[in-house]
Amino acid sequence: MMPFHALTKRFRLARHCRGALSLMAGCVLLLSLSFGCGGAKPEPTGLRVAVIGLDGATFDLLDPWFAEGLLPNLATLRSSAFSATLESVIPALSAPAWTSAVTGVNPGKHGVFDFELLNRDEFITEPATSLDREAKAVWEYLTDSHRSSVVVSIPLTSPPDSIDGLMISGFPHLRPTGYTWPPELENQLRAYRLDKYGEYLPPDGEDAFLANLNATREARYRTAIEFFKNEEWELFWTVFMGSDKIQHFYWQFMDPEGRDVDPVLRERYQHAIRDHWIRVDEIVGEFLAARDENTVLFVVSDHGFVPVTRELPLLRWIWDEGYCSANPKKSRVLYFPHLGGRLTINTKGAFDDGVVSPGEEYNALRDELREKLLAIRDPDNGKQVVKNVYFRDEVYTGRFVENAPDILIEGERGYLFGRGAPFQGGPLFKTPSFTFSGYHDRRGILFATGPHVKPGRAETPISLLDLAPTVLGLLGEVIPRDFDGAMMSAPFTPDLDSIAPARIAKRTIKRDIPASKRREEKEGLKALPYLR
Repeated sequence: MMPFHALTKRFRLARHCRGALSLMAGCVLLLSLSFGCGGAKPEPTGLRVAVIGLDGATFDLLDPWFAEGLLPNLATLRSSAFSATLESVIPALSAPAWTSAVTGVNPGKHGVFDFELLNRDEFITEPATSLDREAKAVWEYLTDSHRSSVVVSIPLTSPPDSIDGLMISGFPHLRPTGYTWPPELENQLRAYRLDKYGEYLPPDGEDAFLANLNATREARYRTAIEFFKNEEWELFWTVFMGSDKIQHFYWQFMDPEGRDVDPVLRERYQHAIRDHWIRVDEIVGEFLAARDENTVLFVVSDHGFVPVTRELPLLRWIWDEGYCSANPKKSRVLYFPHLGGRLTINTKGAFDDGVVSPGEEYNALRDELREKLLAIRDPDNGKQVVKNVYFRDEVYTGRFVENAPDILIEGERGYLFGRGAPFQGGPLFKTPSFTFSGYHDRRGILFATGPHVKPGRAETPISLLDLAPTVLGLLGEVIPRDFDGAMMSAPFTPDLDSIAPARIAKRTIKRDIPASKRREEKEGLKALPYLR
């Protein structure tokens, strides 16, 4: 079997030979496409950048374990490196969050709002894929400059991009194959494990779920550390999803308050999340030990986590409030997701059978929904349920804002928004119907260490959207003027400016994906029996 690094070198040599011929034929055109008018060639800084993603990491859990001495590697970063709260997007979901992190733009510009996107013509949701990402990711800018990246398991990167380097697609894996670039890399990954689509925690399935999660984490780690140590890269970016999954499903055993938890199961799994983090800390330590003196290393999460004990079923709520009819196409307000606080108004023009007129009627309905949602109280304890209600044009900008849900709802701590059903009857609030006992909030984590990084803690949160421009800036690349994020200043010493000035210029953020390729991918997914 050919080693990973040998496969990469062979592929890169073939790619660069082809690229040299193209460059000789039309270098002016290439530069125009890569940087746009007024751009500039990259000026390498001699630095490399590594990003280790820990999905769903939260200081709420980690800080107490730091104090107990359970997570020595991450604790050292907290005390001796740079750390900050990393503020996620709205809503704090992994698909739009990681996509925003790698593109530097908000969902209104990259077009990804969830793991499922609304097909307004057919009145259904469909799985989102990487082809729905309308903005370039950092590794695509580096590929334009013939610079190498290694990308492993970032959510919503399937199918993989054709990059200079190696790429393994991340969750969700909708197909059992076709998840690597170059394609032949897949044959080298015999022990690699893919994420299942639509996971839940079945009754008496705690052991099996945990065993699969641990085996997947270890397989990902072995592949990622091999690439980190032995491949040629200027950008390395990997994400470990296990922390998100175990916190979704096992929080109830660590903190049973407000839930009816079997005491036997609690005794068996009360330390499952803690033990998972102990192993993650060891893995982070391996990456820290293997980095060279030129590598700036970030440890980040896409969002934070909180416990949830109560569910408000929004489809049931909009039915009870009179916004729905028996025929969904005649309803004024629609709820499409399985989980989460996102409402869509059935607007004329946006839907073929829309019933709400744009303008005054639309605006009045939005205002009414906001007022009613903020007024909801839990009848069992009198607590406010909804923390914030946002209109889509209050949080998004860009060409794809109209594809977003109209209303975005942020719950108070402990509350989850689900689906429910009309005609259901009985109490509106209930224990979460899905097997989640933990859910996302916007407060993620950020650590930075390496050359030109100063120790300390940021007093104010840093935006998740600042990751992509910071990566490009550290590598000497032009930062596109259309980015919403900016290169971070808080983690770095002043001398970095002379090595990696934040050069901002016109550089296209738009991806050029043929419509035929997108149609082919969607049709292929429709043929999969488990997605029908």
